[in-house]
Amino acid sequence: MMQWFWVILVGTTAYSSGRGVIRWAIAAYFIGWLVVIPLLLMPKKSGVVARRLESIKEAAEEHVVKQEFKGVNNVEDLFNQLEKK
Repeated sequence: MMQWFWVILVGTTAYSSGRGVIRWAIAAYFIGWLVVIPLLLMPKKSGVVARRLESIKEAAEEHVVKQEFKGVNNVEDLFNQLEKK
């Protein structure tokens, strides 16, 4: 049980650091909590982190737009929705 905790923690840390999630998660599965130490000491890959944050932001915006226009089937529905606000 604790082993899976470390795998998830290391995977999340690797993702937020811009590192390869699968490689680090496999290493955590076989080695354990000791994998966290070098992962935290390594510098973050700022380019990868920026791309990942941008993709998360785009996905969130798409979700909000889909929810906003869920009941809009034509132009009149759109105008009716805008009049309510």
